[in-house]
Amino acid sequence: MMNQIDRHFPAYKGELKKLYGFRPGFRFLDLTLGDGGHTQEALEAGCRVVSFDIDEDAIQRATGFIKAFSPIIIDGQDETATVPQNFDWIIIKSNFIKAAEICDRLSLSSFDGIMADLGPSQFQILAEGRGFSFSGNEPLDMRLDQSLGVTAADLLAVLNEGELRELFSMADEPFAKPIARIIAKQRQISPIVTTKQLSDLITKIKKFRTEGRIHPATKVFMALRMAVNLERENIRLLLPQLPGLLSKDGLMGIISFHSGEDKLVKDFIDDSETKGILSAINQKPIEPSIKELSISQRTRSAKLRLAKKNI
Repeated sequence: MMNQIDRHFPAYKGELKKLYGFRPGFRFLDLTLGDGGHTQEALEAGCRVVSFDIDEDAIQRATGFIKAFSPIIIDGQDETATVPQNFDWIIIKSNFIKAAEICDRLSLSSFDGIMADLGPSQFQILAEGRGFSFSGNEPLDMRLDQSLGVTAADLLAVLNEGELRELFSMADEPFAKPIARIIAKQRQISPIVTTKQLSDLITKIKKFRTEGRIHPATKVFMALRMAVNLERENIRLLLPQLPGLLSKDGLMGIISFHSGEDKLVKDFIDDSETKGILSAINQKPIEPSIKELSISQRTRSAKLRLAKKNI
């Protein structure tokens, strides 16, 4: 049995019922299942839920945490798969960039609400051997989808100093230039292949010049994770699909954890408003409440934007 203490605390936990108006029969598309916090809130409100996740470990954890509901699990690559007309919960093992294609194939459409939480789960960050955490000494992998070919170590080996500087700058790392320089020098001596090697190099540059209690390596590791998993590219591919998956007056919500991601979402909603497709519910992103932050500081950088479909 899964231990709830070890479960990832999702941003805006307990708020979705109020924001979306969850009710029995409400059709909810959770594009980022993770440990299942948002999916569970919808299920317990009587919603019919379709959840996406490419990470097999995440699917196993979510089903272990949500014992009251038994999902139908579908491989997104199975073109022969079908779903019953009536269901409580379907999990689709696929990257969310294929959401429209797969939902169309399975005749799943006209959702009343859609959620995409763009942050990695606590489990993914801390999972042993995946290279997300700077607190251990693991191979620099960082792939959420193991079918991806490029690891974080690969990027550190092939990107030139200018490209590394640009990559780290995109994560708002103020020491991007000296960090890129020391990486370029170090790899001439020996390749950088572990989390400890990289973390030690960054700490050598930043020392105690950090913001609050944030680890010196946080932003560089985030930049590498985003690049390895093509996160910005995937957001650009996902956003145009969402209006077509919504019913009229349906609500879409995107939770981002970085200013660059939030700008992509904002610009998309603004453009869709100009075209009359969507209406922004909030002009400024909704931030976690003081109550939520008292429970989980990990959600402190979360930004939620909501938009309603007009047509």
